[in-house]
Amino acid sequence: MELLNADVYGHIRRCQGFLHRCTTEIEQSGRELASERIVAAIGAMRRHNRIRVPYFQAYLDQLRRQAIPVQAQEPLVRRPGNPMLRYATHALAAEPQHITSENPDP
Repeated sequence: MELLNADVYGHIRRCQGFLHRCTTEIEQSGRELASERIVAAIGAMRRHNRIRVPYFQAYLDQLRRQAIPVQAQEPLVRRPGNPMLRYATHALAAEPQHITSENPDP
């Protein structure tokens, strides 16, 4: 917004570039995650006083490459008797069942 207040016609192309990059980021990674990255990239540009589209894209790329913090994962629930489990001590795991189709091919 500061760019448009300073000089509308001088910064219109730059604003279009920012909008294009923001739209692309939202399409790639979803609205919630992209909005967090966009806010962080704008903050980094303001901190370093570098308001340019290539810097904005570089910050977005850097934020995209950073590891996403893993939230509390739910425990993995497996059904008992699954013959595909490795090191299973179930009776079905020791004796795999053969599945036959109802419509065998001739």
